[in-house]
Amino acid sequence: MPISYKIIALPSAEPITLTDAKDYLNVDFSSKDTLISRLITDARRYAENMLHKSLVTQTIQLIYEPDPVAQGELSGPIGMRFDEDLWERPNVPLLGTARIVIPCLMGPVQTFTSLEYQLTRMDNPEWTLVSETDSGGNANYRLDSYADPNEVNVFTILAASRYRLTYVAGSDAMDPKILDLRTPLFSLINFWYEHREGDAVPDGIRQQFAERRVFML
Repeated sequence: MPISYKIIALPSAEPITLTDAKDYLNVDFSSKDTLISRLITDARRYAENMLHKSLVTQTIQLIYEPDPVAQGELSGPIGMRFDEDLWERPNVPLLGTARIVIPCLMGPVQTFTSLEYQLTRMDNPEWTLVSETDSGGNANYRLDSYADPNEVNVFTILAASRYRLTYVAGSDAMDPKILDLRTPLFSLINFWYEHREGDAVPDGIRQQFAERRVFML
């Protein structure tokens, strides 16, 4: 399931202010403000790339390609009695509708903007918008904000080769998970400020971010 994403609206603020970073670095002059501001942004991006989470509000556009349907000989029991209770079982696709689960990287999702699809890469127009509900008022897709990372569950029948999701993502500045990242962010900013020759980030700092990572299983 190949997944790629890009940021189409950059954040307007950083999780660490210039004043706080200068206090941490014991810098009381302004000649390094541009450098320190850049290091703050670089540290935030470094953390986001490791965690696959947005530490600040930004707009994400994600491309998801479902795994191809398995092909081969039909297997399983033939001629068995039809199960009359099938329709009342949870999570059973009805009338051929398959549920597709798309993880929203760089979450958490604040506002979900749109879901689009392509039947083939030669589609014209390239992307087709999926409405939130069908003609009967049933949901075509739904955001699961409890999953980590957040997920979009697609219920409509689509022989799509790939999907495009657009959403505003980001965490509250007072979220305990974000506050917990301030120390490793300060450590990384300090390291880059003291080592401007492009030295590799020490394992100790990397580990501080890695141990906060959420894995998809």
